[in-house]
Amino acid sequence: MQRGILLLAGLMLMAPVFGWHAIGHKATAAIAWESLTPAAQEDVVRILAAHPRFEEDFKDLMPVAIVRAGEQAQGRWLLEQASIWPDLIQTLDAEIQRQFNKSRWHYINLPIWLTEDDRMQLEGKLEHNMLTEFEPPLRQNLNVIQALRGNLQVWRNTGTSDAEKAVALCWIIHLTGDLHQPLHTVALFSRPYFPTGDRGGNNIEVVWVDATRNMHAVWDGLPTDMSDLKPTPRTLLSVQNDIVDDRAIDEWLRHHASLARKFVYTAEVKAQLLAGLSNYLLPDIRVSREYLISARAIARRQVNLAGHRIAALLQE
Repeated sequence: MQRGILLLAGLMLMAPVFGWHAIGHKATAAIAWESLTPAAQEDVVRILAAHPRFEEDFKDLMPVAIVRAGEQAQGRWLLEQASIWPDLIQTLDAEIQRQFNKSRWHYINLPIWLTEDDRMQLEGKLEHNMLTEFEPPLRQNLNVIQALRGNLQVWRNTGTSDAEKAVALCWIIHLTGDLHQPLHTVALFSRPYFPTGDRGGNNIEVVWVDATRNMHAVWDGLPTDMSDLKPTPRTLLSVQNDIVDDRAIDEWLRHHASLARKFVYTAEVKAQLLAGLSNYLLPDIRVSREYLISARAIARRQVNLAGHRIAALLQE
């Protein structure tokens, strides 16, 4: 299956952008829960109980087995549910979405160029918010870095209500997870293919079994394909030496963008895109076994780092 380049204009506005699938986000929350002190765990549970949609989106959805399992299991489940709540609200009715949904908060589009000519033609002309400093108030047009910093301010402000803190808590967990998915930090730009960006891989189709799946979905689903997400010894060493503060957030962004440049938009991916230019067609991409092995290793590491960092941010 191939598609003409002109069809891309319509695709740019389609489909919401999600971070790791639910399994990945919940894994970050579970790791964070185990890293919180008992006092911090109690505080998180107490604050989540004040969430404006606690009854509908948390309590009523808690499985019976979790209800019967005791406070530790319930607390962990609540934090896992909080991690997916910013995606859950995208499936609810329009009024709830108007109140809570912030679709632009999930990503930032640092540029990756398909060719040097694309860089020369497009650099300085992109209409994307790539600022990283947050200035109140919290609003729709923030990117993932600004929204994370803004919600951290709400979380740490002694003058905000528990209901406000509960909503901010959901976003902190979720956005930290999103930030550790490399395709939430970049977009590929190409004057013929993606003059406004490929939406973090959403506009690139990858041959997947007997169908196709967009590149973003491939990376979102990597944690889903793993039997467990236990950290490697190297990841454990990184966690032990990790320094988590507001300044580190910019370093996370730079590092994750570099992961995307090296391991997502690889030479093999770019070569296939360039080959399609001769026919003015955007080809479906085939990725190698080695590509997927590297991608899964990165996803495992990123989920573990995100969980550790969530706990550290919440306890600053």
